[in-house]
Amino acid sequence: MSNYVTGPTTFEQIRWSAATFRRETNDDADYIPLYTPEFRRTLLETQDADSVKQLLRFVNKWGFRVSYDKGPGIASAITQAAPHLNPLSGSALEFDDLRCATLDVIERAYDSISAADGVGPSTTSLILALLNPALFVMWNRQIRNAYFPNDKPNGATYAQFLTIMRMAALSITADARSQHGIDDPAGRLSADLGIEPPFSLAKFIDEYNWLTLERAMAQQEGNAVAV
Repeated sequence: MSNYVTGPTTFEQIRWSAATFRRETNDDADYIPLYTPEFRRTLLETQDADSVKQLLRFVNKWGFRVSYDKGPGIASAITQAAPHLNPLSGSALEFDDLRCATLDVIERAYDSISAADGVGPSTTSLILALLNPALFVMWNRQIRNAYFPNDKPNGATYAQFLTIMRMAALSITADARSQHGIDDPAGRLSADLGIEPPFSLAKFIDEYNWLTLERAMAQQEGNAVAV
């Protein structure tokens, strides 16, 4: 395993990326309807065809080009992943220790989703992030290669990616509390940005990765945007 980046480590970094991301994209308008517990429950428990279509519409909005006729196969993969995902339903990146047993479950969940025809590594992470947005962080080719330039994009590598993302989450949470008196950085950002239901810290970390590694943007000195 080789990693050259650590992800964000301070509250100011994700405050900057949260504000910048909203200027750069229209993600919230598409993402919020899929961020509800009801959507996740329907997708996990019934694999409802309409929910799978909503999922694929969002996937394709980000350019992954997954054919809609792959929907039944993806629904089946979610069914296969459900026994691994259900025990993690209450887990959040910043609160739960990612022990070896948990990482093994994450690896199996990832590999179950990625086994679906037409679903690549990036799409797999996006589906997982919608199924548990408090725990899973998305990656794409640029993000993946920045952290793991020499590793295969499989469940084992993704589980290790999450351990790095958890360290970032812990660092952000500690910094938010010690430097800003904020106990819930994701809740604070969501409230300031008018995001309801609130986004998770995992989602805000994903936005930071996307801006800095996909878009190659950097926070300007003195430009930690107040939101």
